[in-house]
Amino acid sequence: MKLFKLTTLAATAAIALAPTVQAETLRHAVGSAGVSGLIDGTEAWADYIKDQTGGETEIKIYAGSLLNFTETFTGLRDGIADSGFVVPAYHRAELPYANLLSDMGTAGVDPVAMAGAANEFMFTCAPCLAEFNAAGQIFLGNTVTGPYYMYNQKPVKTLADFEGIKVRGFGPFARWLDAMGASAVTLGATDIYESMSQGHIDGNVHTLETLDTLSTGEVADYALNQPIAVFIGNTMFNVSAMTWAGLSDQTKRAMIDGAAIGHAIATIDSVNQAEMILADPAAHGVELLEPEDDVKEKSEAFRTSDMASVVTLNRDDYGIADAETQVARFQELVAKWDALVKDIDTSDPKVVGDLYLREVFSKIDPASLG
Repeated sequence: MKLFKLTTLAATAAIALAPTVQAETLRHAVGSAGVSGLIDGTEAWADYIKDQTGGETEIKIYAGSLLNFTETFTGLRDGIADSGFVVPAYHRAELPYANLLSDMGTAGVDPVAMAGAANEFMFTCAPCLAEFNAAGQIFLGNTVTGPYYMYNQKPVKTLADFEGIKVRGFGPFARWLDAMGASAVTLGATDIYESMSQGHIDGNVHTLETLDTLSTGEVADYALNQPIAVFIGNTMFNVSAMTWAGLSDQTKRAMIDGAAIGHAIATIDSVNQAEMILADPAAHGVELLEPEDDVKEKSEAFRTSDMASVVTLNRDDYGIADAETQVARFQELVAKWDALVKDIDTSDPKVVGDLYLREVFSKIDPASLG
């Protein structure tokens, strides 16, 4: 009995003197604040990481305070944030392949299927991952949002109405504006409100939820009920390469797998919010206008021809020699994912997240990312 007591006391003392494991808190930068599906998805990713690491790794989300969308790219490289929401469209020279993917927003119409195809495309594309590594980042997938719509200060519903207007748009949305006869203007998301309020631009092409999240419903009066394309360029969970190098295998695995549910939630929320706004546009500051037949026909013609334009643009202007091969590969993946989501409930984030995890994220070796 005496020996038992001494042994017990010794063990108790050893536990008391052992250093406690401190939770590691990582800083995650999101360029804008507000309630949105993108924030919901980010919070779900953070919660998953905390749960899977037993609280040893936590993510503190800085929405609209640590870095803006354009600063996050270099902020991750320089270690100002440990992870963050990077928008490749702002960094085309450094991320040509990521922007090739973003250009292909007209390749499909179902955001849930497009997100699956986009992530399979990126994680099986060596030059795609390498360009993020060269920028000091670890890529952890794309959220697809949309479809995108145009909203304006002036009523626009015929092709004649597009003439002479300046509208913020990029990638496939800028090409759509050009095809419709408008002038596309490149502008950061956080500058849209001021530019519209001061009359520098007449409108914006974006997800409809930005009427609320960017407060642009205060300066826009009309939205055109013509879906244009989805946006593939939301790399929401990129991790600083410096931070990644110091993470445990358990945390890396949690970050990768958690991205599957985070992307699912953000994509589905985007679809749901668009449907909600279309059902009651006045509550979000705009009148919904139905396009005339000439606009519908022109938009469909644009969609049909756009993949050929993507090949030419990226091969000739951005130096991607295998652009035609990559575009064909993505179109094959879109067809594959259209079939994969056909028989599931695409409104259920868990079902969609499990599909993304099974088909893509669970197959990723953390060591392969950088």
